[in-house]
Amino acid sequence: MSLEDKVGQVMMVGFGGTEVDDTMAHLVRERRVGGVCLFKRNIADGEQVARLNAGLRALSAGGVPPFLTLDQEGGSVVRVRDGVVVLPGNMALGATRSAELAYAAGLAQGQDLMRLGFNMNLAPVLDVNLNPRNPVIGSRSYGDSVALVSELGRAFVRGQQEAGLVTVAKHFPGHGDTDTDSHTALPILHTPREEVLAQMEPFRDVMREGLDGLMTAHVALPGLTGDDVPATLHPQLLQGLLRERFGFTGLVLTDELEMDAIARRYGVGQAAVLALGAGADMVLVPWRAEKKAEVYGALRAAVLSGELPRARLDEAVRHILAVKERRGLFSPPAALEERLATPPSAENEEVAHRIARAAVTLLRAQGEHLPLTPHARVGVITPEASLGTAITARAPRARVLAVPTWPERAQRARLRQRARQLALGSDVVVVGLINAYQLELVTLAASTGRPVVVVSMGLPYLAEQADEARAVLAVYSYQPSATEAAAAALFGEIGTPGRLPVGLSRLHFGAGLDAPRREQARVRP
Repeated sequence: MSLEDKVGQVMMVGFGGTEVDDTMAHLVRERRVGGVCLFKRNIADGEQVARLNAGLRALSAGGVPPFLTLDQEGGSVVRVRDGVVVLPGNMALGATRSAELAYAAGLAQGQDLMRLGFNMNLAPVLDVNLNPRNPVIGSRSYGDSVALVSELGRAFVRGQQEAGLVTVAKHFPGHGDTDTDSHTALPILHTPREEVLAQMEPFRDVMREGLDGLMTAHVALPGLTGDDVPATLHPQLLQGLLRERFGFTGLVLTDELEMDAIARRYGVGQAAVLALGAGADMVLVPWRAEKKAEVYGALRAAVLSGELPRARLDEAVRHILAVKERRGLFSPPAALEERLATPPSAENEEVAHRIARAAVTLLRAQGEHLPLTPHARVGVITPEASLGTAITARAPRARVLAVPTWPERAQRARLRQRARQLALGSDVVVVGLINAYQLELVTLAASTGRPVVVVSMGLPYLAEQADEARAVLAVYSYQPSATEAAAAALFGEIGTPGRLPVGLSRLHFGAGLDAPRREQARVRP
């Protein structure tokens, strides 16, 4: 390979369209980029993205095929919905305590993404969510227990890799104890050395089982390194700790170098040079075209000047090629039309429902308000329409008020009036909870004297604050599988087997109540 080929191979790029354009064709065909990362902006539906992936792969005919990747975590991070299983998310899996379901989730998702032409997924998240104020991880984590994250992470990775999908876990060395979003600023964790090392255990555990790759976090760990250099650029963490002490020989991919935590302080081009020098193998540059050119030029110049040793570049390329060879990227995939003619697996879709039903956690039950009865006048106030749909399917007299997740201030007085009227005309009010705005609606509904039941579709830390609610269910997700499970539990069709995957101020890790089931309740598929 030429120097230029090698520089291209260590770049993971993105673009702005839903079809292959001239810019993308140049990057794959001429620059020989090692990977392409797709986002929502690139995806209209399953068939479209399958054709896009086929077109991107065709550009490298006769050369090294690119990684074709996305962030498909489930829960709040879903890039493609059509033709694939949409998982409730990691915290829902954490509430199930089931390694069997985590393995099934990884296998099902891997199979579905492979059918659409992807060969890599930037998941699972292995950060331990220790900080309730974490703005970037939250329900993307399996929980706040190192042991739980390790157990479920190992199972998920095993399933996804057995499906043949290159698996890149994130965000090493851990983004779970932060209260800063690295998209906007550099998180600096003043955590003692031993605690930092303990939070890395999930990553070490999946490495031991043959993990394909890791994505780095833009976090500084002065308790471990003695300075505020981000892990993405730190030789002590990538080369010293990850490579030499932990013995990891797989692929190391940076998080986006265009994030402010990196770009403002170092510049994207220089950061790419520092990342490769520190031990990373690929740099992610998904957004601006000029930044891709800057990175390519900076890496090439650094090798020619000796700032970045050729041996380090060669090592990075070998890591990339080894993963591509191991996961079969050099073999042609099944024909596109054959894959498109294969319908999505109903069995894979059922995995999402199995997880959602096993995750339902009853946090509070005061009085005999559960299960709801089909003839009750149920008022539903929710920012997620699928919750209202699931409830009205069971209670024909139910009325639904859809509210924005974060309404404009000018909307709020009108919404409060409508919510009050709905509550006054109801026997019981169900409020869907995602953020602090819906807590105001819980208080409003309770002020009418009607019993209020909360369905928490986000982080359970907030659900604990719904003091006026007579009952609180946590499902950890607003995906349709989760809201369907919530409705089934409300009406006594299923139990509430889930247990808290994080500790709250008033409820301990593992807490959860068993809700009564309605005799001969109709169990839905």
